[in-house]
Amino acid sequence: MGVGAVAMLLGGAVGCGHPTREAPPSANGRNAAEAGAPPLGLPGPAPQAKGLTVLVVGDSWARNLGVGMADAGKARGYTVVNAAQGGCGIMLPTGEAPGGRLTATRPACRTWPEQWPRLVERYRPQAVVLYTAYWDQTPQVIDGGRPRDLGDPVFRQRYQANMDRAIGLLRAQGAAVYVGTAVIGKGAEGRTAREMNRQVETVVRRNARRDVHLLDVRRQLCAHDDCPARVHGMDVYDETGHPTAPAHDRLGTWILSTLWTAVGHRTG
Repeated sequence: MGVGAVAMLLGGAVGCGHPTREAPPSANGRNAAEAGAPPLGLPGPAPQAKGLTVLVVGDSWARNLGVGMADAGKARGYTVVNAAQGGCGIMLPTGEAPGGRLTATRPACRTWPEQWPRLVERYRPQAVVLYTAYWDQTPQVIDGGRPRDLGDPVFRQRYQANMDRAIGLLRAQGAAVYVGTAVIGKGAEGRTAREMNRQVETVVRRNARRDVHLLDVRRQLCAHDDCPARVHGMDVYDETGHPTAPAHDRLGTWILSTLWTAVGHRTG
């Protein structure tokens, strides 16, 4: 690969999508004390990657993190193919809820079974970041009936099956797959995020022998269940509820460093 990161932004703009589910749930407004504050990624540059190519797929949080990865990978030999799209999860909804508000997943989001294999074949990534932990907390119609969510066993079963299918497609050229966790909030939103993370962890455990790993974004942004709005003197979230540019650059550095530590030697 040539020198520098190549950020290939495919699809809609960063931050578009469902505002109540793709924003971090109830991140509080206090400034985190340095002692006990979450790490918020890494401040320094990612290690020399020797041409590591990373594919990013998922929702607008995935897309935001992909931008941070591309920023962090500049002049380091990374190629970041950012194919994540706002409002795109893994669930493949089959209809709209009354009024269309709860299941406003665009038709373009439902093409991942065809789109992702083409991206894997074209770019042949060494690692893939698969991140739909926010959008898939949204209630969706998945069987032509009423909207379902993570509290419904039918939804959970479909989520697990779709994740297994997606991992198989993304692994077709031998890439390691990293599946991200959600930020923990307060009240009902916190309970939903915890259930999402249980589902993510189940996926990772079941597929560990397939070179599937946990990308624990939650632990980068939260100390226990406290997810402060300011860490290390910087604002963590922008007005849309996504990581600010300084925050996503630190998270991007951490992600690329994590991937390189695990899979970078394979490119040597």
